[in-house]
Amino acid sequence: MPIDSPGGLDTAFTVFPWIFGAMVVLVLGGWVTTAVVLGRNRRVLREAGIDPTTAGAQLAVRMINGQPAARSASSRLAELNDLRDRGLITPEEYEARRTQIIAGI
Repeated sequence: MPIDSPGGLDTAFTVFPWIFGAMVVLVLGGWVTTAVVLGRNRRVLREAGIDPTTAGAQLAVRMINGQPAARSASSRLAELNDLRDRGLITPEEYEARRTQIIAGI
C-alpha cells in the first residue's frame, strides 16, 4: 500500500518500530558476542604466559628467535624431566620450575 493512500502512512509507522527493534537486537548481540570472544582470547593468552595487550609483539619476537608460540604443560614437564634425568638442573631447580608449570595450568 503506497504511503499516500489512506492507511499507508499508518502501516509504515506500525512496521518501523519492529524493524528498528530488530536492528538494535542484532547490534547488541554483535557487541555481546565480540565481548565474550575477546574475554576468552584474553584468558587463553594469560594462561599461556602472554600479556594480551602486547601479544602480537611477543609472538613475533618468539617466532624471530625460533621459540614456539606456546607449548602444553605436559611437553614442558617432559622437557623438565629430561633435564633433571640428564643432570643438567639441580633437584631444587626442578621442583621450583615444576611448581611454576603446574601453577600455570
